Amino acid sequence: MAFPQTSNKDVTVLDALQKLSEGLSSVQKAKVGSFQEFVRNIWSQSYDRPELFKAWHVDVITNDVEQAVEDKKNYVAILPRFHFKSTLLGHAFSIWRLLKAKRDTSILYLSYSDTMARYHISEINKTVQRNPILMDWIKPRNTRAEFQFRYTVNNKPIEILHGGLFSFKRGMHVNGALIADDILRDPENPLQLGEMNKIEDHFMTETMFIPNRDTPVIVLGTPMLPDDILAKLQRDPRFTSRVLPALDPSPTRRVLMPELYSEDWLLAQQKARPKSFASEFLLQPSFQTESYFNREDVSKCEDESLRTFSAHTKYEKRPNEQLFAGFDVGKKRHPSHLVIFSREGDVLKQINQTWLDGWNYTDQIEFLNEVSQNFQLEKGYIDNTRGELEDRGLDQTWWPMVFTAKSKMTMAQVFEKTVHSGNLKLLKDERQTQQIISVNNDLKAPVTPMGHGDAFFSIAMAIQAAWETTVFKYETLGSASDWIEAVAPGETPEGRAEGEDGSGKDLAKRMDVMLSYKSDQEDSKEHINPGCTEGVCQPSFWVMERKLCLYCGFRG
Repeated sequence: MAFPQTSNKDVTVLDALQKLSEGLSSVQKAKVGSFQEFVRNIWSQSYDRPELFKAWHVDVITNDVEQAVEDKKNYVAILPRFHFKSTLLGHAFSIWRLLKAKRDTSILYLSYSDTMARYHISEINKTVQRNPILMDWIKPRNTRAEFQFRYTVNNKPIEILHGGLFSFKRGMHVNGALIADDILRDPENPLQLGEMNKIEDHFMTETMFIPNRDTPVIVLGTPMLPDDILAKLQRDPRFTSRVLPALDPSPTRRVLMPELYSEDWLLAQQKARPKSFASEFLLQPSFQTESYFNREDVSKCEDESLRTFSAHTKYEKRPNEQLFAGFDVGKKRHPSHLVIFSREGDVLKQINQTWLDGWNYTDQIEFLNEVSQNFQLEKGYIDNTRGELEDRGLDQTWWPMVFTAKSKMTMAQVFEKTVHSGNLKLLKDERQTQQIISVNNDLKAPVTPMGHGDAFFSIAMAIQAAWETTVFKYETLGSASDWIEAVAPGETPEGRAEGEDGSGKDLAKRMDVMLSYKSDQEDSKEHINPGCTEGVCQPSFWVMERKLCLYCGFRG
């Protein structure tokens, strides 16, 4: 190697060593190059098929993240499984940053659990040790620790720390980068996704302040909920982002990485496992792939021209207008939710929604009684599964409903029919939408501070109340109270002695309804559903769009 020209003065040994060190350093930096060059020419040498690191999306991602670093921005990437997500943005980026550093540097590698972060450190160590170029540049400081990355580059100490999202110590800082790799991955039960809010809050208020100023934060992961932290970071001006599904990643490209996964292979996987494929390869939020309604279903029902009428003001009904309501009773840790719908003709329009966060049950009763007076409801259902509002003086306009698997499925199917009929108009409200689409096909929902699928069930109850008055006509056949008193004296509320059991207090009211029931199509013998064998099944029960019978649950 040629040394720079010097004067005729004698050069000491120390001067020579210094100049040699500077020369080696400058040559090495030239070899590292850009992140794209590093991945293609150096990092790829650790793998059996280095040519895969010349794939289209590898160039896109490496150029993206380097530009973000130059712009002093953070970066969030959402990539499919088996497409080098952690390999590029977790492992390779960490080593590239350490090699480019001008001084001693540390990087923090975070996952949801420390166990997973330690796994990534182990993989980085193995990759470096398989690479002859990197092993010539990087000298280990501790070769025995599998889950530690502590090396030197040109006598500068470098290290990659590991930690779990909630276990990493506060107050520590890093100057190289922070890698947040799959911080949403570990919760195995999707119904415990209320923890997503805790993750988001911790990440935004604690984790984001671990890196020093202008030190990049790289976030990569798999979306879990429609509006989880990955979605929010894509809208955060401090971040640039890239989302590349395995199919149609850009308008001019059909397959993301045909060098590894052909279109035929991807379509075969999609056919065999459509739900997991949608989550893992098409990057749809995993919980959304199981949801009863998707966002598009709800969005087509939303009407921005609708306004909500106050529950505390008397509502002036029009001559042919009918009002129906549903009220989902919440527990202490999630809210109750009221909805009111107006019907004129076949169209149901939402005219009120009210969230009751943190209300006690006595106040909820007073509120519901005020609503029944102000809106003159035809019918309203309340969730009485746990009986919180029983024997508290609730107005008889409200009918209690006990949620069972059958009653919930019936409500959901009626809700589904109404959504696809085009006759449902909903208020445009993000919280309401989130709580509708959070309910899965088993009619279960994650527990979150924002709710527990409350809007889904309150709306379903209101639609059920409206549907019952449409499908069924009523003929007055006399008072059930008179009949019960004649055959069983003392069993009606009026004839029962004071202090006796009150378990039958609604019997007469229910029997009045039962005796007056008459189907509006009971004379029709034509069944649209050819597979239904029930004699009382009528065409009005058949959902053409979904080939669904609301009476027996048959799907054609």
